[in-house]
Amino acid sequence: MIIKKMTAWFGTLEGASLELGEGLNILYAPNESGKSTWCAFLRAMLYGVDTAQRARQGQQPDKKKYLPWSGTPMSGSMDVLTDMGPVTLRRWTERAGQSMQAFSATVTGTDAPVAGLTGEDAGDVLTGAPREVFERSAFIHQAGLGLTNDPELEKRFAAIVSAGDEEQSFTETDKRLRAWLRRRRSGRRGAIPELEGEIARVRQELDRIGEASREVESLDRELTDAQERQVLLVRRMEAAREAARKKALADYRAAKEQTQRCSQALADAQEAKARAVEAVKGTVFGAMGPDQADEQVRQDMDALTDTAGALTALPKDWVPVIPPAIAGALWLGAASVFWPNPVAIAAGGALFLAAAVAAWLWRRRILDRRHALEAARRHILDGYDASAPEDIRDRLEEYEDLWDRAQTAARTQTRAERALEDAQARQRAAEEPVLKGLDFVHGDSEAARASRAVAEGQTRLERLREQRAMAEGRVRAMGDAMVLRSELDRQNARRETLLAQERALTLAAEGMEQADLGLREKFSPMVAQQAAALFARLTGGRYDEITLARDLSAKARRAGDAVGREADYLSQGAKDQLYLALRLAVCALALPPEKACPLVLDDALAAFDRERMARALDLLKELAEQRQVLVFTCHERESAYFAGDDAVTKIALGG
Repeated sequence: MIIKKMTAWFGTLEGASLELGEGLNILYAPNESGKSTWCAFLRAMLYGVDTAQRARQGQQPDKKKYLPWSGTPMSGSMDVLTDMGPVTLRRWTERAGQSMQAFSATVTGTDAPVAGLTGEDAGDVLTGAPREVFERSAFIHQAGLGLTNDPELEKRFAAIVSAGDEEQSFTETDKRLRAWLRRRRSGRRGAIPELEGEIARVRQELDRIGEASREVESLDRELTDAQERQVLLVRRMEAAREAARKKALADYRAAKEQTQRCSQALADAQEAKARAVEAVKGTVFGAMGPDQADEQVRQDMDALTDTAGALTALPKDWVPVIPPAIAGALWLGAASVFWPNPVAIAAGGALFLAAAVAAWLWRRRILDRRHALEAARRHILDGYDASAPEDIRDRLEEYEDLWDRAQTAARTQTRAERALEDAQARQRAAEEPVLKGLDFVHGDSEAARASRAVAEGQTRLERLREQRAMAEGRVRAMGDAMVLRSELDRQNARRETLLAQERALTLAAEGMEQADLGLREKFSPMVAQQAAALFARLTGGRYDEITLARDLSAKARRAGDAVGREADYLSQGAKDQLYLALRLAVCALALPPEKACPLVLDDALAAFDRERMARALDLLKELAEQRQVLVFTCHERESAYFAGDDAVTKIALGG
C-alpha cells in the first residue's frame, strides 16, 4: 500500500492536504506544526477513532484531543494505491460522540465503492495487520519506540514459527484457561469453594443434630442446679433486706442527733463571734481593718515625732529678755556718760523701750507656738486615750489581738455552719430511705447485690427454659439425619469430579506455558538476530548482539563485552536505536510483504547524533525500496542529508 494524498479536518489541520511520494518521504516542520497530528490522522483513517477510549492521567482520548479547533466535525480523506488499485478512503462524523465513524471506500476519482473494505477492517485489509500489530511495528513515534507485547503480535510470531495458524495466541488461551480455573476455584465464588462450603454446611447440620440432643440433656441439668441456687439466693436477699432496714433506721437517728449537736455548736460560735466583733468595735480603731489601723498609727507616731522635734527647736522663755537687757545696760551706760545731755538719755530710753516691746512680742509668739504644738500632741494622745506615745503601740497591739480573735471566731462560725449543712444533708439522706423505702436494686450494698443476684438468677432460669425449648424445636425441625448423609455423599462425589477438572486445567495451563516458551525460544532469536544486524548497522558495529526476554524487553551486548546491557542502562540515543532496530525487525517478520505496509516515524530520530542519523537514513532509504517510508521530523538535517537526491521526497510542512 502506498499513500498518495491525505486531506484532514483533524486537530490543528483545518482542511490541510499532504501529497506523498512512493519511496522515502522526509517531512520537516518545527514543533507544534502538526507532525504528530498527521501521524494520528493516518492511523485514524486506517483504523478509525476509538470512541470507547477514556481519559487517563495526563492524556486525553483521541476523540477529544483531535477535535478541530474551529469546531468543525472531525473528518478526512486518504488516497492510497493498493493491490486492488487506487482507492479513496473517507471518514466523517455524522453524530456527536461518534467521531469519524461514518466510512466509505471508493475507486479514486469515482463514486464506485470498493468491495471488501469497511470502516472496521480497512486498516487490516490494506496493511495486512490489525491495529495492535501496526502500532507495535510500522507506527513508530518517539514516545512509543519501545516494543511491547500484545495477543495479536503473539499470533503473528506464532504463525512465523508454526504452520501459519493465527487464530489463537498464548495470552488469550492462557487467559481462557485461567478463567476456567477461576470458575472452579476463585476465593469464595468458585464452584469448588462453593461446593466445599455446602459440604461443610451439611456436616455442620449433622453435627448440630447431635449437639442439639446433647444440649437438651445438659440444659435439664443446668435448670435443676439453677432452681436450687435460686432458692438460696432468695433467702439471702430477704435477710440482707431486713438488716438494711435496721441499719437505715439507726443511721437516721444518729444523723438527727449529729444535726442537733451541730446546731448548738453554730449558736455558740455565732455568740462568740458577736462578742469578739463588739470588742473590736469598742477599741479606738473602731471598724478599721488591721492594715488601715497600722497606717493610722504610723502617721500619728510620725506626727508626734515631728511635734516633739518642733518643741525642742523652740527658744527658751528667757531668750527674748536678752535684747532689752542689753538695751537697758546701754541706756544706763549712756546716762552715766551723757547725763548732762538729755537727748542722749532720751535716745537710750527709746532704744530700751523698743527692745522691751520687741522682746515681749517675741516671747508671746514662742509661747503661742509651744501651746499649739502641745495641743496637737495632746489631741493625738487623747485620740488613743494615751498619756505617752508608747501607749499608742500598746493600743494597736490590743486592737490586733482583738481583731485576730474576731477572725478566729468568724472561721469557727463558718466551720460550724458547714458542719451543720453536712449534718443536715446526711440527715436528709438517711431520712429518705426511712420515709420512702430502701433501694434494693441499685448501689453496692449487700441487699442490692443480693437482689440483683436473684433477678439475674431468675433471668438465667428463663433463658435456660427458652434455650431448652428452642433446642427441642431444633431437634424436631432438623429432619432425618440419613437424608443429610445421603446428600453429603453426593456432594463429595461432585467435589472429586471438580478437583479432577481443576488438576486437568492446571496441567493444560502448564503445558501451554511450556509450549509458549518453546515458541518464544524460536521466534525470539529470529527477531533478535535480525534486530542485532540492524542495530550493528545503526551504531557502526559498536553493538553486535541483542537478546529478548519473554516480555520483549531487550538487552544489547557491545562488541568485546562479556555480558549484555539492559536498555535502561544505554544512552537515550543508543536506546532509541535499539528499539528502532527491534521495530524494523518486527516489521520485516510480522508484516506481510505483499501488502508493503507503510513505515511511519514521528520524530523517532530526534536523539540520534549526526553520524548515526546518517546511517539510519541510509537504512530507511533502502527499506523504502520495498515499502513507503514517512519520516516526520523537526530537524532540517534529515532533509539536508538528501539534498539533491531526487529519489527522496522532501516536504516542508507549514508552521
